[in-house]
Amino acid sequence: MLLLLALFCLNYSGLSARSAWNAPGDTLSVIMRPLQNIPALHIPGETLLITALTAENTTGFAAALIHGSKRIPLQIIAQEYNPLFSTWSLQCPIPDVAVYELYDLELTADGGIHDITRHAVNLMPTRKSNYYFMHITDLHLPNRVYYPNYGYDTDSTEVVDFRAVIDDINLINPEFVLITGDLINEGEMEDLAGQHWYGWTQRLLSLIQVPIFVVSGNHDIGGWNSTPGPQGSARRHWWRYFGWPWLNNSSTNWDYHTQDFSFDYNGVQYIGLETYINYDDWRYYIYGNTSMIASQRNWLHSEIAGSDAAARVLFYHYDFDDEIYLDELNTDLALWGHTHYNSGSITEYPYNLSTKSVCGYRAYRVIKVNGTDFSPQYTVDAGDDGNSIFHYFMPSNEGIADSVSCFIVNNQSASYEDGLIKFKMPPGNDDYQVYGGNLLQTDRQAEHNLCYVKAHILPGMTRRISIAARPGQANADELSIPAFELIRSWPNPFSNHANIHIKLPRSAPLKLSIYNLRGAKIRELYSDVAKAGDLNLIWDGKDHKATPQAAGIYFLKAESASCSQTHKLIKY
Repeated sequence: MLLLLALFCLNYSGLSARSAWNAPGDTLSVIMRPLQNIPALHIPGETLLITALTAENTTGFAAALIHGSKRIPLQIIAQEYNPLFSTWSLQCPIPDVAVYELYDLELTADGGIHDITRHAVNLMPTRKSNYYFMHITDLHLPNRVYYPNYGYDTDSTEVVDFRAVIDDINLINPEFVLITGDLINEGEMEDLAGQHWYGWTQRLLSLIQVPIFVVSGNHDIGGWNSTPGPQGSARRHWWRYFGWPWLNNSSTNWDYHTQDFSFDYNGVQYIGLETYINYDDWRYYIYGNTSMIASQRNWLHSEIAGSDAAARVLFYHYDFDDEIYLDELNTDLALWGHTHYNSGSITEYPYNLSTKSVCGYRAYRVIKVNGTDFSPQYTVDAGDDGNSIFHYFMPSNEGIADSVSCFIVNNQSASYEDGLIKFKMPPGNDDYQVYGGNLLQTDRQAEHNLCYVKAHILPGMTRRISIAARPGQANADELSIPAFELIRSWPNPFSNHANIHIKLPRSAPLKLSIYNLRGAKIRELYSDVAKAGDLNLIWDGKDHKATPQAAGIYFLKAESASCSQTHKLIKY
């Protein structure tokens, strides 16, 4: 964590930051799937399918999953060569594991073949029926400055925006993230003028601690005539890092020119499509000037026809030529970007939604899933200073202290039931007591124990989650259960008075105060030891001198020894 913090700080120190991140990345060589951008999601007992690009006479395949110091060998129970793509398909049962996490995939074979792809396999204890995933789009890394304008080789503004979103992703802990293109501002810039934007982007994506599924956008593969480099450079760079070599086939008789894929999750089919504008007219006889080609549309209809999923989600960069009809495709939800703004209704089915961009806005959208029913949420953002939702530790989370508290501050109106905190604790065989959350698992490494704690992140509040080794020695005052769980008010907005309801899981001292928009305290509503249960109060819209307050925004602040929460009230 200290290393990542140091690298983060480098982004503000000019060229030294770029030298740390702006470097060639890990190009595709042997493992073609699963990949960092198209991972596999599995529970123990299921079969992992590995696609490897090696010669037909390759022998001695061996595969393993790697996470930290853990290396889990996989048994290859079947293998078959596909001459059409010059690839091997390997089948490996997923064994029982001690830690459920994102694993790197390692593949070796005779003749010195060795390849590792990061964050390629996500192991889960179960496939959830109730979960949420996230949609982000239009990162435009590392900046919006076009070659050769001043700053194209020094500015990293959009890296900072993306890092703020990554911090939120890792705390909110969605089941996975769908990224709909324009990761890079100019896809041709790889290897040009000392720039390695694909390598940089690949490193940033590895900071996301949940599975990501990525499709390309027009900035990634379209190509600008104004940027040096031969036609098709952008698309070829995409294939080097995120695509497949067999897509680079110039024959019109070849049916696989675009990177499209699908995956199933508990009754829902998710389909990622490549869409684009062929700006530099590369292989115009194949890609033409529309956002999808015939072979893509044929693949899409075939993929849908062959699925028995009860619900379907499409995600792509943008339907430039109005070729996607959700009703015709029996699709429940479509997610896309390109415009950098929100559009579509979260109440009109089928849902057809664009999400505001990461670049410039630090935006993301959460979609909650119940079985095969979708509930898209309003787009939120990480905040200009990253304070939309954040957390901090006391003492520092460095694996030294045997009791640590994490304070989660959620200034959004949204709640996240599967929030995740990873506590670093001293190494050993200690058991742990958690307060305010649920301990999911402990990853016992040589340098520290990593405790995964689930935290229900409630809207508009600060919450304290604490952990202690040797629970009999824990300080009950320091590691107390939060004094309150929920604040509601109605009506809101209100005219004459607001009803306030607070749920308290235990008896505890509690103070409730009203603040105006300038941050001045105007009224103390309650200051006493509140009993466990429900506390109901009324604010009549007046200050401590009984003077009626003007229409506007006010804040109710609830404070106890273990947590605090702020709730917005609107008076009209």
